[in-house]
Amino acid sequence: MRRLRYQSIKPVLEFLRDLYAFRSWDELTTHLVGTIPSLIPTDICSYNEMNSRRRQAAYRMWPPDRSMIADAPEILGTYSHQHPVVTHIEQTKDLSARKITDFVTQRQFRTTELYNELYKPLQIPYCMGAGLAVNRDCLIAIGLNRGGRDFTEDELVVLDLLRPHVAQAFGNAEAVTRMHEALSTLNQAMEEMHRGLVSVTHKGRILWATTEAKRLLDTYGLSEGRRSDWLPSLLREWTQQELKRVDRPADLPAPFKPLVIDHGGSTLTIRLLNDGQNILLSLEESRAGCDAEDLAPLGLSPRETEILTWVVTGKTNPEIGAILGISPRTVHKHLGRIYTRLGVENRHAAIVAAMTAARRNIVTIGRPPA
Repeated sequence: MRRLRYQSIKPVLEFLRDLYAFRSWDELTTHLVGTIPSLIPTDICSYNEMNSRRRQAAYRMWPPDRSMIADAPEILGTYSHQHPVVTHIEQTKDLSARKITDFVTQRQFRTTELYNELYKPLQIPYCMGAGLAVNRDCLIAIGLNRGGRDFTEDELVVLDLLRPHVAQAFGNAEAVTRMHEALSTLNQAMEEMHRGLVSVTHKGRILWATTEAKRLLDTYGLSEGRRSDWLPSLLREWTQQELKRVDRPADLPAPFKPLVIDHGGSTLTIRLLNDGQNILLSLEESRAGCDAEDLAPLGLSPRETEILTWVVTGKTNPEIGAILGISPRTVHKHLGRIYTRLGVENRHAAIVAAMTAARRNIVTIGRPPA
């Protein structure tokens, strides 16, 4: 293969340094098709997934505002067997960068349905592509298209140098995407359980926290501010004190004691969980309950009122379902109607509305008649 001049290598190296940044699959495909044209002048750059057997195709392209034929995926999928580069990769499993004119002349290519239904209307007769992965069901490739002039040998070399790095970057991005999905699932599970969890270092730096944990820290005056990623001094000192106490040489170390904070009729219990490597703070709020009569001004149905009274005490959907003999899904549907009736968007706001109604009811009852 031909060697590149230094002037050509320098931008390639800069591209590769940025390529391995921490990105999800979607972020990488968008970044890739948007930055390759800075190395190789291109009218359309695309990330393509094609299934010749099923005659299906999907793509993401740059520039995003470029007008495209409405049925372009169907055309590409139907006639992908007429694309010389696609056919070569599928038959030989050779993923290296190739141009259409490596296999056929422009005159020959212009006799195909693929050219006349897709490339001609888009005015991009010249094409160069490189495979990222290929198997029996799918070919994944990067495609570069332009009009005016064919791609040069130097541009072919650049794309071929990028190809293995791009393939590796997609492997990394797939792992990042799976990690994001796992973390999202975990966080969603914690939120569904209405639990507050905070992961911290031994020095008290917050690694991550669920939305409920952040709310509880703010409610009980334990937040150092939105931009701070450190536990407040009270929690830092308590956490470090508990860790030191357990670490002291002893035949039987004392168990961790929860930190209990009272606030306006509610209680926050903070428990320290430590397996020697990970430190978690579990935050759980318990509230004084309210009666159905207290919630009468809210105009809820008897069942909705019953569910809201349990929500106020801090019960989760599965716990409420077990108490009432209904499914958590049914509880969730009732909560949706409760939110709509109260004009709120989440569990916490519904609790605030319930407690406000309860306090007003108590005041009204205690006031002597006029």
